[in-house]
Amino acid sequence: MGFIRRQKYTEGQINYDEYQFSVLEYVKYMAMIAGVASVFAYIFYRNMIAWLLFMILSPFYLKKIRIYLIKKRRQNLTAQFKEFCISMCAQLMAGYSIENAVHEVRNDMKNIYGKSYIDFELRAIEMKIKLNFTIEQCFEDLGIRSDIEEIKLFAQIIKIAKRSGGDIIEIVKNAANSISQKIETERAVRVIINSKKYEQRIMDMMPLFIVLYVDFTSDMLEIMYKGLMGRTIMTVCLIVYIVAFCMGEKLTDIEV
Repeated sequence: MGFIRRQKYTEGQINYDEYQFSVLEYVKYMAMIAGVASVFAYIFYRNMIAWLLFMILSPFYLKKIRIYLIKKRRQNLTAQFKEFCISMCAQLMAGYSIENAVHEVRNDMKNIYGKSYIDFELRAIEMKIKLNFTIEQCFEDLGIRSDIEEIKLFAQIIKIAKRSGGDIIEIVKNAANSISQKIETERAVRVIINSKKYEQRIMDMMPLFIVLYVDFTSDMLEIMYKGLMGRTIMTVCLIVYIVAFCMGEKLTDIEV
């Protein structure tokens, strides 16, 4: 399972708060950082020392990439959990118990996603059930490790349904249906937000393209790379660009 290499485990389970780069990923992201550093060093300084200074900050960039990948992984698991809820509803309507439905749902998830987070977690839940763990304990553990509210809610509903002694299957079926609808609504909102983020990315790159265009079509910028005054102005421009970039990121960083 290729995705397993990128996880950090606690007692054989995925720790969703951590992300461990594989060797290929580390090389890929370092190459990306070096490429971006080269662009900025050329545009603002045209100096190898500037490139080295930008590369010194590579641990900071890697940390940001790791945070993004952790967030993306949670989003993937949430989307897969939505499909789990839909499939769970179908299996419960077919007359399966909650525990037996998990096995059937795992087969469905494997057909849809192949070797994925939800397949790995459902397989682990099946093994725990065989070791006499309760179904609610299994989902509580997954909710805590993944820090996904929908999974925590699902575990709490199962626990309450078992304690209340009502129609457990009907309660869990309705809960799974409601949770899947909630996740789908959040996904739709996230799509709108991401479209604005992509627009922001384009706006972030436009000043760089303009500077490169002017540089390749004329000699107007040559004076900016000579002498203390020119380099000071370019440094100020770099600071203004970074501040504007950070402000744009903050404005579009909306949690759903």
